[in-house]
Amino acid sequence: MADARSIGELEIQEELLKLMQDSREWSNAELKQRLRHALPWSDADLEVSEERPNELFWEQRVNNALSPARSSSLYSKGHVEHGDERGTHRITENGLRFIREEWSFEDLDEEMRRRQSESDFD
Repeated sequence: MADARSIGELEIQEELLKLMQDSREWSNAELKQRLRHALPWSDADLEVSEERPNELFWEQRVNNALSPARSSSLYSKGHVEHGDERGTHRITENGLRFIREEWSFEDLDEEMRRRQSESDFD
């Protein structure tokens, strides 16, 4: 069960899109393997899911993010589509635009420093 320190579904979706930027086809297992060490999972995230006893809670949330049937999934947002191989996913052009146009404060700060250093050379 989620707690205040649990990683939110939107954060999971953002991390999934970042991984998928290479435009290759990814299986759920491959994505979970990469995400396992990519995010700071809370103790609650690492507990076995009550709804799906064969999964950890964070794994359930990854599956939810990649479920075409869920209205809040990456599929319903048009960011992910089925790959050519059964059980695979790939990022769409819409997903690429979304992830590449979203800026974090860290990205903005880095860009401002880069621009400042370029203007120092003019």
